[in-house]
This record gives sequence, structure tokens and C-alpha cells, in this order.
Amino acid sequence: MPCIACGERKMINTLTSLTLPYIGRAMQTTYVCGSCGFKHSDLIILENKGPTRFELSVESARALDSKIVRSNSGTIRIPEIGTNIEPGTASECFITNVEGVLNRISDVVSLVKMDAEQDVYERCERLLERIDRMKEGNEPFHLVVEDPYGNSAIIGKDVSVTELDENQARLLQTGETTFNISSGGPGGFMNTGPKRQ
Repeated sequence: MPCIACGERKMINTLTSLTLPYIGRAMQTTYVCGSCGFKHSDLIILENKGPTRFELSVESARALDSKIVRSNSGTIRIPEIGTNIEPGTASECFITNVEGVLNRISDVVSLVKMDAEQDVYERCERLLERIDRMKEGNEPFHLVVEDPYGNSAIIGKDVSVTELDENQARLLQTGETTFNISSGGPGGFMNTGPKRQ
């Protein structure tokens, strides 16, 4: 198979079956190019636990240690700062804590700030200050994790868990891409996220 980075036919694909804590059965795929060293790994979760929403009210520094398991179909929201981390086609699984989620958001805001015009720069500065207060436990907020397949979670004290109905689940992004091969159709790739009207 040709390497997507250098074009040489030196790509090696490895598949590994895993059972992971909090996630369950999964398949890890790893592609490595023997020519240029390009590497790409992905984790495919093989279970569907049903659409679920987890909510945590973070009111102290102690709650920052709650574990966040985000599958490649999970959405993370912090309504107080208007943050939605939705899955896309290159979505990755990760396990972190609440502070780790805040750090990820802070990293993205810092990148945006680097090339921003003055008004956006100032909004980024204010947002980074709020995130710092949240990380110190000085500004309460809510963290919501939703997953149409139930493979994401918040693990900690005082976590509210709600099963989502079919209509609620249908509105969530999945990060999946499918290939349309229906007869008479145009064919091609489609994102299977929600249909917006």
C-alpha cells in the first residue's frame, strides 16, 4: 500500500484486538511507512452501549480529577464558555481528566489567538483567563459528555447519567464517514452526523 506522506509502497498495517478499561472491546490499527517513518494509529471501538449523556457540575478543584473517557464518537460540551468538542472523521479516543479537557481547549484558543485580529485576540485572552479560573477551581462550570453509542463517560463523584432517546441521539455527531454505493445515487463519501434543517 502506498504511503500517504511520501508515496512509497512501504506502508505496513498492523491490527491488534484489545480490551480496554472504561471502553471495552476495541481494535487498534497502526500504519507505519518503512520509507519515511510516517505513522498513523486509530482505535475502533467494537461495542455499542446505547446513547448516553453524562453531566458533571464542577464546583471545586477536587472535581477536576474526575476521569473523562472520550470515544471517537463522543461530544464534550462546556456550556458556560460555549465549547463543543464534536467528533469528526479524524476523531481520536482519549482518557484524561477534567483539567486535561480544559488544557486541550486552552491549547486550541492559544493557537487561534496567535494570528487573530485585535477583537478576536481580546476575546481569546478573556476566555483563557476564565479557563485558568476554572482550572484553579475558582469558577464553577458544567461538563457534559454525550455519545450516541455510549462508549464515552465521566467517571467520578456526583456524575449524572441519562439514557438518550432515539431523537436526541440522532442529533449527535458520530464522526463516521460512509461510502454511498446505492444504485442511481451520486456515490461518494458522506458524514453521518445530524441532518440540520
